[in-house]
Amino acid sequence: QPTTMNLCRLLSIWTLAVGASAKGPLTDDADDEGTPFKHFLAFNSNQTCASDSHAMPFNNQIRGVNLGGWMVLEPWITPSLFYQFLGGDETNTAMDHYSFCEVLGPEEGNKQLKRHWESWVTEDIIKELADSGAVNSLRVPVGDFMFEPYGPYIGCTDGALD
Repeated sequence: QPTTMNLCRLLSIWTLAVGASAKGPLTDDADDEGTPFKHFLAFNSNQTCASDSHAMPFNNQIRGVNLGGWMVLEPWITPSLFYQFLGGDETNTAMDHYSFCEVLGPEEGNKQLKRHWESWVTEDIIKELADSGAVNSLRVPVGDFMFEPYGPYIGCTDGALD
């Protein structure tokens, strides 16, 4: 049974699993001293970063994966959540996160979303990505409606950031 995942848990696991520090830029341009930012140094000559505690040491380039369809529904990524709307008319068909919540309502929408959030991304998946050595960044799309729900998101997205 895979361990369930929420956004905070994902970030904690990722930080612990990937927590290696960068060793510095791989650059042939000795004149590129880098542009300092608050948490890292950016090198224009090879588009890499150094002194970033979130970077992997293998070459400091961003090598990421998108966890789309998890926190923000995208029917082309998670079509199974939208099969239930096939054959519906304009008022009973969902084509995105907004209409998903609008058609199902807060109680049923939230029930289905919680089930999805707990199963779409698991701790095992995050550990596998981190252990692969090929990924040093995660893109996790989140909606503004998760921080301050409005419209059909009220009640429907409860628990998204727990």
